[in-house]
Amino acid sequence: MRRLRLPLLLVAVLAVRTALAYVPAPGAIFRHLLTGRDEQRISTARVEGTLVLAGGASSEAGSQGEIQSDARVLLKLPGRCRLEANGPETGKLAVVQAGGQLKNEGPAVAALGVGLGELCALFGARSAGDGRAELEAHLKKRGVNVGSSWLARFGGHVAFVVGGPKDGDAQFWVFKDSWLPARIRWTEGGTRWDVRFVDYNSPAGDWFPRAVEVSRDGERQVRFTTLSGDPRANVPDRLF
Repeated sequence: MRRLRLPLLLVAVLAVRTALAYVPAPGAIFRHLLTGRDEQRISTARVEGTLVLAGGASSEAGSQGEIQSDARVLLKLPGRCRLEANGPETGKLAVVQAGGQLKNEGPAVAALGVGLGELCALFGARSAGDGRAELEAHLKKRGVNVGSSWLARFGGHVAFVVGGPKDGDAQFWVFKDSWLPARIRWTEGGTRWDVRFVDYNSPAGDWFPRAVEVSRDGERQVRFTTLSGDPRANVPDRLF
């Protein structure tokens, strides 16, 4: 019996390691993400919070240093999203995405447009109809290899990563335990973008992150911090 213990122990350890290392194919990851969105039954939502602009984003908004203002994100799914801010330093500015088109009201801040674009694509998708095809098309547009997936850690949590394994590769990260978006990063026109969705233990509920951060060439330029949210808010069409 003693002679059998070591081989049995090794088999058990290998079995556990195999289970922990299991990585679903990208298609399965997308399916879980999209069906989870459907189960939340969110069609319109409003999220109140604060917006901090720094670096190039602050300059584009007309300031010389870091600025902060009240802000809110409005969602009308699928595919219509709006971020608006109003403060002494920013004045009134808004970024709107509808029908795949992005427009600005007030100063054009590139990092705000990038952040809203990813929110709209990743939080506004549905599993029904062409939802998965649209998600994959969006990721391919960012240069993500949608045929490859692997495991990594993000913010102390395990995540599935779709895309290449190199640090400079375009990648889409999804939290393993919740199937919620964690991060997307890519390079476009020589500019490195990194959009992070930080912590779903949020005042809005677990359907929206506590913070959304946008970095450009390694510098964080935008941080939206959630203060409250209403997943059943009335969002007028005229805002889009």
